[in-house]
Amino acid sequence: MRRYTLLGVRAADGQPVHLPSSRPPGTRVVWSGPAGKTEQFELTDAVMEDGTYAAEPMALYRRG
Repeated sequence: MRRYTLLGVRAADGQPVHLPSSRPPGTRVVWSGPAGKTEQFELTDAVMEDGTYAAEPMALYRRG
């Protein structure tokens, strides 16, 4: 199981939000944040400084 850091997301205490997952890189996951907000992330093979893997927000790639 890998531990992913959701890029661009912070908990109420200002710390990064982490998500454990056994799914392979390239998988899209949905995260439910505060107040019912949901956001899609793609799991990657990119290793962060803290040893977690990066989960990129799909909102960065939306066109329009």
